[in-house]
Amino acid sequence: MIKTLVGVLSTGALLLALLSSVAPRLSGGEASALSCYKIWVEAQKMGSYYQHLVYVENDCEYWLQCSVWTDANPQPPVMLSVGPGMTEKRETSGDSQYGDPKAFGACRRQ
Repeated sequence: MIKTLVGVLSTGALLLALLSSVAPRLSGGEASALSCYKIWVEAQKMGSYYQHLVYVENDCEYWLQCSVWTDANPQPPVMLSVGPGMTEKRETSGDSQYGDPKAFGACRRQ
């Protein structure tokens, strides 16, 4: 039992080391962009379906180029540009039966 546990822990440590060596590194601009914007979604009831609107709030001092989507409509992602101090929204679905979507996205300095 202990031998198996040690083997599992060693394998896990090796896997973690390998993953961390190949994981993408964020440059200074990308890392700071992560801390200065917010992404969220609203589902608005429209008769018998929901309209999903994804919002990006840019608190950065520069323009952002963003790709956003929801778990209900992951593909294709919706692209939008957001100016400094601005909030933009895009519709990702106009006729969903899903009333509680989760928003996802990534933004980079434009």
